Amino acid sequence: MAEPLSPRHFLESLAEDSDPPVDPDPSLAAADYLSDMIAQLESMARAAGLDLLVYLLAMARVEAESNARMMGFGRGPRSRRP
Repeated sequence: MAEPLSPRHFLESLAEDSDPPVDPDPSLAAADYLSDMIAQLESMARAAGLDLLVYLLAMARVEAESNARMMGFGRGPRSRRP
């Protein structure tokens, strides 16, 4: 599994990858970053058979994605998620 980016590096990568340059809103970036991190935790919990934790993390991931989407930043559901 790839090493997760720190929030600072995540924001920097957004600025580098975007065209035209964007001044990312920390709230937007945080929601998107959290949805990615929660998805990784959800995957780990699923592999360990921790069903209740999988459920709770899935709820948190959906909430983070929803917030990111409402703020106009989210990329929608990730294709790697079950």
